[in-house]
Amino acid sequence: MTFLQPYLLWMLPLVAVPVIIHLLNRMRYRSVAWAAMEFLFAATRQSTRQARLRHWLILLCRTLAVLAIILTLARPLVGGWLGWAFSGAPDTVVLLLDRSASMEQQVPELATTKRALAVQRLVEAATQLAGASRLVLIESGTRLPQEISTPAALTEVSLTAATDAAADIPGLLETAVDYVSANQCGQTEFWLASDWQASNWAGDGQRWSALMDRIRAVPQAIRVRLLGLTQPPGDNLGVTIPALARQKSGDAAVLDLTVEISHNRPDKMTFPLTLMVDGHRSVVEVKLEGPQMRLQQRVSLGEKSAGGHGWVELPPDTNPRDNRAYFAYNAETHLRAVVVSDDPRMARLLQVATVPAPSQMNQSADVVTPAELAGVKWEEVALVVESGNIEWLDVTPFGEAGGVVVVFPGSDQFESAGEDAPFRVTTWQDNDGPLANTQDGLELPVGDLRVMRRQVPTVDGTVLASFADGKPFLVRRPRGKGAVYDCATLPAREWSNLAEGTVLVPMLQRMMQEGGRRLGQVQEVFCGEEVAGAARDMWERLDEPGVGASRLGGTVPLLAGVYRVGGKIIPVNRPATEDEPDMLDEAKVRALFGAVPVRLLEEKTERGGRLQSEVWRLVLIWALLFLVGEGLLTMAVAASGGHGSSPPRSPPAATKSEPVPVEVGR
Repeated sequence: MTFLQPYLLWMLPLVAVPVIIHLLNRMRYRSVAWAAMEFLFAATRQSTRQARLRHWLILLCRTLAVLAIILTLARPLVGGWLGWAFSGAPDTVVLLLDRSASMEQQVPELATTKRALAVQRLVEAATQLAGASRLVLIESGTRLPQEISTPAALTEVSLTAATDAAADIPGLLETAVDYVSANQCGQTEFWLASDWQASNWAGDGQRWSALMDRIRAVPQAIRVRLLGLTQPPGDNLGVTIPALARQKSGDAAVLDLTVEISHNRPDKMTFPLTLMVDGHRSVVEVKLEGPQMRLQQRVSLGEKSAGGHGWVELPPDTNPRDNRAYFAYNAETHLRAVVVSDDPRMARLLQVATVPAPSQMNQSADVVTPAELAGVKWEEVALVVESGNIEWLDVTPFGEAGGVVVVFPGSDQFESAGEDAPFRVTTWQDNDGPLANTQDGLELPVGDLRVMRRQVPTVDGTVLASFADGKPFLVRRPRGKGAVYDCATLPAREWSNLAEGTVLVPMLQRMMQEGGRRLGQVQEVFCGEEVAGAARDMWERLDEPGVGASRLGGTVPLLAGVYRVGGKIIPVNRPATEDEPDMLDEAKVRALFGAVPVRLLEEKTERGGRLQSEVWRLVLIWALLFLVGEGLLTMAVAASGGHGSSPPRSPPAATKSEPVPVEVGR
């Protein structure tokens, strides 16, 4: 037997109180010899034995009543067959609901979504426990425990509505365990409804192992019930906007959009793609031949210098939550770069490569020496180009704010290639990043680079390009909202042909655009991502005026859209992980829970499982029975004229030569 509140067992010595009171009452009397009472004692000797038995029973009832009350306060738990005998309905049922965007997939045969079906199934199951169990809802959007009055209320509360955010299933379970521990719940069950999307269940083995240890450590054994909405995805398309850039084309401004479309249909298809920019709608016919494609869309902004927003949209299909992607672009902004080098010739070359046409591009690049770094106004800089062995003061705050740094090697340490066998770059990311294909789908000539000297980056990061021998050519290291890029060679003749510019110029321009995002009013976030400095009353939705923003703590949008927060325009989209098709099967889900007992919601519990049930109600009933028995026995003793608090002592045997002792009150 275990207890939910074991510290109250320190009250067990109080069980001795009735015994102590009994002994004190015995001390209230003294024996006085009185020979005339001998006859009376002899006549009542038989009734005295019966009175003594009743008094001992009264003492026993009082002692057991105190013991039962203490055990009731400590809330005992029993397991084994006793646990099953007294289990009944659980004290608390915690409903864990996955509200991620993938849960909005339609279930064709039922004409409803996975999320709506999950709520319906939870209502049906919880109705059987109505009035017997407390229902607590914890959903993936806010992860705030909310007690539900009736099962039917689940279909009415906004906490079960659709969102565009992802779900953190381990986080849901951690919140549920915290709730059970903080509220000293009795027998508890977790009912978890999810579509088992792999990205939502992600977490390293250590996190899952620690979580299962916490669940097993709870005094009352927690049972987990799973409701898996694992219907096939059906015919579904998804759209995202991985890249966007505002550029000048002559005297006019243009907006270059990279649109990525994915689908799970094996056949080719043609469909209309709707493009909305600043309230102007256009439709493009798209022919989709593979599971994924990228297309470039160029929109003329004319002489507009202000920023704007819009979206791209697919036709309706089985999941409407991934049919639209939002974007916003900045007003025309001057982008500034800083080139830092201890070699004037290299500094000039990098300056020209970074901004080849300053007057036409609304960009500038300033050359500074390492000694002048302290005087740079970093809040105005988009890109830092560094060459040489320079000891940086600290680039972390610059990167944290969204700035970008590209580091070229120094000239004192390098690895040389053979005269007729230069190092070749054979692998690079051509779908995203600084080496991606052009807006017209043309490939940058990265494979034509001839590298005679290299200083291979030894830092940890994402390798964007690598040589034929597998060593990295370009590495990206995240720094807050910005990044640091490390390149393995210099744009110098003795090092490589990088100075030809066909790779270097577009690479630096894309890094400049990436770092320049922090200088404008646009801040891109995903649903569920914190927005610093945002308050509940500051959010204004621009794409659909009048539609509110469901948020956690007032700062995290759970619905995709374009918002204005103070002076910033924030396009909010569903997380990219919600488009991942990988799903877990039942065996993998059960394996995550380890030794914690897990059953499907439809399964009936077998008596072989581990169970601990609260029996404090039963113990309290026994305490009341003991008190009732004590009262009845006390009334019987009083009716017979005996003492109600202590049994009489038998008189000593009387003789003719000595008087008989009699108990007389003081």
